[in-house]
Amino acid sequence: MSLNLRLGQCIPELRDSNRLYGCEPFFIETGPEISHDKIICSQAPLTFSLNAATPASNLCRLLRALQLPKRALLLEGSPGVGKTSLVSALARAAGHRVVRINLSEATEASDLFGCDLPVEGAGCGTFTWRDGPLLQALRHG
Repeated sequence: MSLNLRLGQCIPELRDSNRLYGCEPFFIETGPEISHDKIICSQAPLTFSLNAATPASNLCRLLRALQLPKRALLLEGSPGVGKTSLVSALARAAGHRVVRINLSEATEASDLFGCDLPVEGAGCGTFTWRDGPLLQALRHG
């Protein structure tokens, strides 16, 4: 069956003793946050329906792109079309955490990597380093 026919028929499932999640022929490894509840309801663990052709097609494309090892993915599209929802639902169903970072023209490096911040309750001039969301995600996987 060609990939074009499969795009509208992507039904995600857990496989290989719950170590893989995806739809034929594209699977990703499950993460540390996979739970027994998610395994039991593995027929529909996503928070939105993949019965429609477009979300099923997008899921299949995302899973296909994730087959490339250690590559960053850029999802493009108009606001509100479901890019974040699709990635969040896939991550949740597969037991992975998502760190969402919004970038804008006002985003500074310290917003991403962190900075020295005053310590609450300490004396004047007491600062400590606080990792930003990007650095936290890099450190903790």
